[in-house]
Amino acid sequence: MRRIVIAYCFLFLIPVCIYRASAQSGDSAKVLNKVTVSGLKKKSTFIAATPLQTLNSETLQQINAPSVGDAARYFSGVQVKDYGGVGGLKTVSVRSLGAAHTGILYDGIPASDVQSGQIDLSRYSTTFVQSIDLQQAQLQQLLQPARAYSYGAVMAINTPVMYANTIGVKQWRAGLKAGSFGLWQPYGGIQIPVAKQMSINISSEAVFSKGDYPFTIKNGNYSEKSTRKNGDMRSLQGEINLAKLFNDSSSLQVKLSAYNSNRGLPGAVILYNDRSVQHLWNKDLYFQTRYRRSIGANTGFLATGRYSRNYTRYTDPDFLNNAGGLDNRYTQQEAYAAAAIDRRIGERIAIAASSDVSYAWLASNVPAFVQPTRWSCWNNVALQYNANLFQLTGSLLLSTVNDDVKTGPAAATINKVTPSIAGNLRLGQNSPFMVRLFYKHIFRMPTFNDLYYNRIGNSALLPEYARQYNAGFVFSRSYNRAVKQITIGIDGYYNLVDDKIIAIPNKNLFGWSMLNLGKVDIKGVDVTAELSGKVTSSVTWFSRIAYTFQRAIDITNPAAVDYKNTIPYTPDHSGSGLFTLQYGAWNVGYSLLFSSTRYVLGENNPYNQLDGWGTQDAFLSWAKKMKAFRVQIKASADNLLNKQYDVVKNFPMPGRSYKISLQLNNL
Repeated sequence: MRRIVIAYCFLFLIPVCIYRASAQSGDSAKVLNKVTVSGLKKKSTFIAATPLQTLNSETLQQINAPSVGDAARYFSGVQVKDYGGVGGLKTVSVRSLGAAHTGILYDGIPASDVQSGQIDLSRYSTTFVQSIDLQQAQLQQLLQPARAYSYGAVMAINTPVMYANTIGVKQWRAGLKAGSFGLWQPYGGIQIPVAKQMSINISSEAVFSKGDYPFTIKNGNYSEKSTRKNGDMRSLQGEINLAKLFNDSSSLQVKLSAYNSNRGLPGAVILYNDRSVQHLWNKDLYFQTRYRRSIGANTGFLATGRYSRNYTRYTDPDFLNNAGGLDNRYTQQEAYAAAAIDRRIGERIAIAASSDVSYAWLASNVPAFVQPTRWSCWNNVALQYNANLFQLTGSLLLSTVNDDVKTGPAAATINKVTPSIAGNLRLGQNSPFMVRLFYKHIFRMPTFNDLYYNRIGNSALLPEYARQYNAGFVFSRSYNRAVKQITIGIDGYYNLVDDKIIAIPNKNLFGWSMLNLGKVDIKGVDVTAELSGKVTSSVTWFSRIAYTFQRAIDITNPAAVDYKNTIPYTPDHSGSGLFTLQYGAWNVGYSLLFSSTRYVLGENNPYNQLDGWGTQDAFLSWAKKMKAFRVQIKASADNLLNKQYDVVKNFPMPGRSYKISLQLNNL
């Protein structure tokens, strides 16, 4: 193990050494470096070699998306598990690969959870988010941490701190949202220039909600009205960001973030029993830094680091044991560092190399807990060729994972090389059509819960492997008429998952086992379209549509009853729509979400079937620029038709609700 760590520490230093050598060459000429200022330009989904979807801050304000988990439902190919309410846990799966295959980048740095592998996206508020990007395979830019290449899809959450043109500008905003079921959400943020090309940004947001929404319990021909219990939520999150732009065009961002929540966990409603007393506390703290520099006109360098500490406490007084219930406490910590460099060779070729290292450990008050630790190293090389009409990108990633435990057997060390290749082709210099292809081979390590959870974990588990294939085309054209812009993307994909990690009962429902038994065949089509235009010079409109058709079936065992059945919680059809109309200071909009029938277990029978659902939302907002600030008032109604539905079986979602918000800012 020590030799592995030393070897990868050496590999980690390679980009740094290349950077130092590049920085020292040619200094005698005393030529000033080019200064590049990046703006808030909207990302182009047309030129991306792999499918890219984005929601900017304007769109996020128009949909019912208080958290990133809520916003993710408006992407095609995404399924969000939502347990209901403001404090309900929200995890995302892209193209049915599972939440652990989706990477989350917050301001350019990967976030992780080695305990469960699933990041709760309800913790990330959209209030201060500039954009959310979802890209299949990997991000478009080569200069990325190696870990960003290890996912099946990447969701990047970007705040204004990421952009150089906001440094040195005084900005502030403050607001209050209030709504049904006891929702109060005050927030505020300010950015203050403290020196030349240097700013400090401070933001904070609190959420208070009773979560006591009404619903109907149905039991055959009988029904009973009830109110959701144990759905209260109290949370406070805040960030302090330091951003500095240097004269040589390099930039530095430092972030300190904290999140504290105290929430009840509403339980499953089975027959007429809706009792729930489980409770969850989270205390998360992380520090991250990101340094980026251009060396001359052809070389770029990136260095990132992150330390996180996540504390979780879960209580269940109803759990039957000698201690009178559960009171489990977990502390998860991770130290992570990465370095990357890219180099342009001539006008057409670019190469990049990156190396990352991570050390994570988990402690708990659970008796006989094994206290696992994990060293992870990623080394990636990428090559890109750009021509007038096409682009070709390939990468090769070496991943090494080594676990150690205090007692008992640890998982075997994994060394795996995984390739990916992507390309796009425009059908003519001025053609509005583009075709794109990609292939990627990835794997995900079993989580600490998969391997070491008491009475369930299996330290002999193998990684879960997935092969991704994608072929699609994009049409994008601008007009000078009622329709100003049309962009349509259609992608067909095929994913094959081997050694899928699943849980099966062993002797009784309290003794489960984790095994590599799964093999899943996933075929689908994603459609995304954006249209914008104007009715008159003062009336503009915008429309966005996302649709997914997908068949994800279990092909593990031809003799099993669930052979070629749809895997749990995977609808054949799902999608979203948004339409907004703006006239002067007024903005009105309508959005919808829908999902077809799906099954809660692998055996597809009527008992396991969960009905499809659809919700419709609407909003009306007014904004006006005053002398010293801008004021915005917004009223919204969610689930207009008051439909009762479950995203997860027996966890009813809220019916019709209302929200009003007031925001003041100088943006």
